[in-house]
Amino acid sequence: MFDRLGGAVVAHPWRIIVAWVAVAAFIIIPSPSLTRFTSNNNSSFLPGSYQSVQAENVAQENFPAVAGASGLIVVNRTDSGVLTTSDQQKISALAASLSGAHIPAVTSVTTSASHLSGDGKVQLVQVVFAGQPGDQGPNAAVPDVRDRTTDFLAGSGLQGGLTGNAAISVDSTNAFQNAEKIITVATVVLILLLLGFVFRSPIIAVLPIAIIGIVHQMAEAVTADLADWLGFVVGPELAPLLLVVMFGVGTDYIVFLLFRHRERVSRGDGALASLRYSVVRVGEVITSAAATVMAAFAALLVASLESLRTLAPGLIVGVALMLLAALTLVPAIMSILGLHLFWPAYPKPADEGHRTRSERIGGRVARHPAVVLGVSGGALIALAFGTLGYKTTYNQLAELPSDTPSQQAYDTMAAAFPAGYLGPTQVFVTSPAPPAHTEVNALSAALARTTGVATVVPPQYTPNGGAAMIQVLLTDDPYSISAIDNVAGPVRTTANGSIPGATVLVGGTTSQLVDVRAALRNDMKHVFPLALVAVAIILALLLRTIVAPIYLLAGVIITYAATLGTIVLVFLDGFGFTGLDFTIPIIVYLFVMAIGTDYNILIASRLREEFNAGEEPRSAARLAIEHGAPAVSAAALVLAGTFASLLLTGIQLLEEIGLAVALGVLLAANVLATRIVPTLAALRGWHFWWPHKLHTRTATARDDPLSAKELSGGKR
Repeated sequence: MFDRLGGAVVAHPWRIIVAWVAVAAFIIIPSPSLTRFTSNNNSSFLPGSYQSVQAENVAQENFPAVAGASGLIVVNRTDSGVLTTSDQQKISALAASLSGAHIPAVTSVTTSASHLSGDGKVQLVQVVFAGQPGDQGPNAAVPDVRDRTTDFLAGSGLQGGLTGNAAISVDSTNAFQNAEKIITVATVVLILLLLGFVFRSPIIAVLPIAIIGIVHQMAEAVTADLADWLGFVVGPELAPLLLVVMFGVGTDYIVFLLFRHRERVSRGDGALASLRYSVVRVGEVITSAAATVMAAFAALLVASLESLRTLAPGLIVGVALMLLAALTLVPAIMSILGLHLFWPAYPKPADEGHRTRSERIGGRVARHPAVVLGVSGGALIALAFGTLGYKTTYNQLAELPSDTPSQQAYDTMAAAFPAGYLGPTQVFVTSPAPPAHTEVNALSAALARTTGVATVVPPQYTPNGGAAMIQVLLTDDPYSISAIDNVAGPVRTTANGSIPGATVLVGGTTSQLVDVRAALRNDMKHVFPLALVAVAIILALLLRTIVAPIYLLAGVIITYAATLGTIVLVFLDGFGFTGLDFTIPIIVYLFVMAIGTDYNILIASRLREEFNAGEEPRSAARLAIEHGAPAVSAAALVLAGTFASLLLTGIQLLEEIGLAVALGVLLAANVLATRIVPTLAALRGWHFWWPHKLHTRTATARDDPLSAKELSGGKR
């Protein structure tokens, strides 16, 4: 198949290029923007079976004022002094002014003496929006409210900042969009520098950027179309992750092809013959690598948490399009360029008297495989012990850059009010007959005595008395682990089943996080083994063996543990983070499993190629490292650098993903793929390839459509 594909690409390069341009225009031009389908509202990602979602449905039906997006304008003096009577009057006038402005999607703006802090330094103005956090209405209203507040308080000695779920949603979206711009610039510069350094060719440095840039736009457009047709939303992290994944794996596939092409040209092959041979040999490798990545991401489709599940379509589409481009568009352009592709550093035969770094590593592995295996495996296991200090966080506000407006307003409020003011917890009581006030009051009193509750607002009732709501203000930050534990335990235990014959549901920000945590734990039980099995099947089909995939996947799991342990040491012990983002274990697992396996595939395929050609196990390991390690190291460096660009965003989630995947890729490439896997193959011999029997060069020449001369030509 790949032989026919390589022949078609070399024979008709212009047809392929024109077809790609036409298809790209057909996809990109009419498609909507992906931002239209982006949301960070946790409730929109939870299945309807969870209590917080059911509580929100009750709120929307009976208490719409608390069911939608909300905000708090935190007002204090610029000199941090006590608010005077005149200041308080000015704040009341601010609320009246905003209310009278009839801002679209703002339903009410109120304040009163009860909104004044105990120390008299901060007063809150409550803003209620129509719609959910992340909806177009609240998104447009948040900057309008902020601008009007700033203008109204100008010159008064007062300052006001808007926080709350509507403002946090807007700030989070803005932060991720800004992060995408930073990542784009950093990635482009990095690829230019690294590929320029490795290949000494400006054409090669620019080629991946141009190709991947177009394919990335196609992937975003297709993902937006799928979201539109199938009616789903995606989290704000998808856009930056899609960017780094496509530039990372795309550059990997192109680098794999370039290294094999350069190797054949340096042996004396013509440009077209070399390119066709490279497509045949590398085509199977990158197809298997892409299939592994897509299979791992496809495991997310079984997740109940939609913010994880909807990562899958975009990432799968991106990798699939990048694979098609690597097999067709890239070699078509390379075919037209011919040897000019490498200008001015044209390939030349290797210096027989000079041993490269890869040759030295290969020789060391061949001579002392057990020692190399012990040292490399021991290093990974030692790093894995860092996972013992693992802690998690659900505080998405604290993960945003410190200069985020909603974060600054929250910090001012938290210094004067109980932290729970940011996200009240609501307890809803409904029943076929109106709930008795005595029973609701008894529940309210019980909640006030519950662990983790700072205060309880007197119950509110619908006009017909058919439903009641009790507002609970927590002692701790509503996004904190302690608040989540208290709502999951004491608060829900006190509320659920407290009134016979009535339905009592706990809703609000913290209750949503309780359910997010439960959904995530359930998803990990399904996603982890499913991804492992899918990757194992692909490796077995590629390598035609059962044993080798087991070794490879065991190595990947240890590499994942070492990666997670290292970022725990860096972020928690080194930088003092309270915990890693709650999605980190599952996201990093999939990325290390999927992308890290690419390098195992390249080395294992070369090992099998040398083994089938009749090389002894240790010689096969040496040759696989000698010829495969340069491509693996270069590709891993580019991919790691691409993900490392996430460290520049100032968003803790992206910083953690960036360092984790960069580190995981480097460990997978430089420890697992180029040391551990070859040593295992050297030590286990033909058993590594069981049930595959040892092949001779004669059998290989008979079964392989490529000639034995081509397989063994040049320096092996």
